[in-house]
Amino acid sequence: MNYDRPAISGVAIALGLILFFPIGLILLAVRLWKHRDLSYQKVIDWKNAGTTFLIIFIPFLISFLLHLAAGSDIQYWVMVWVVLLDLIPGIYMLWKSGQRRKQLFARYDHYRHLVLVQGVTSIQSLAETVNQRPAVVVNDLQRMIYLGVFQDAFIDMYSMSIVFNQWAPAASMVNVNVSVNGEGFVPQQSRPQQPPQTPKTVECPGCGSSALLQPGENKACPYCDSPLAYPQHG
Repeated sequence: MNYDRPAISGVAIALGLILFFPIGLILLAVRLWKHRDLSYQKVIDWKNAGTTFLIIFIPFLISFLLHLAAGSDIQYWVMVWVVLLDLIPGIYMLWKSGQRRKQLFARYDHYRHLVLVQGVTSIQSLAETVNQRPAVVVNDLQRMIYLGVFQDAFIDMYSMSIVFNQWAPAASMVNVNVSVNGEGFVPQQSRPQQPPQTPKTVECPGCGSSALLQPGENKACPYCDSPLAYPQHG
């Protein structure tokens, strides 16, 4: 599942507004409802709304300047209302989108610290810590898994927790580095590096002699034929 894909595309909403005005409003309302728990999509919604207002403002500005250059008798209060209803809301929405993006990335860093450093995996505990609804936390974590911030993990909806399949997060993910680059996270992850195995001297249990074994090597003692095996631990 692509967690960066909106519930309803902006193209469909734009066509609905242009060709079938009421349908476009309905699609917009449905999209906002479906995005109520999707933090990243809400950021995009603020950005798209601000961009739309500015796009609407541009033709009014051009028309006003053309009439002004032609010396036409134009009512300045009309342009004042256009600025108040289009330009200012558009700038505010774009600013709001940037603020929401920063807050979201800061929350991602908080999630990573809670899960990987403190070992908190309960959705409810995470929700209480970051002051968000559990449904929002679930979506945030699912997007982080989708982006590769949490590798080999999934959300268990029965236990309401984030689960790692093969290794403990504190041991395997503590060195994860995630940076913000443009539209989102660029994860750079590495598993813990195991030290290379070296040859070891093994004492024969039969005669007490010693033999040098390579990693993974099994052979018989050259003196008494007792089986010798490379130690797996220690």
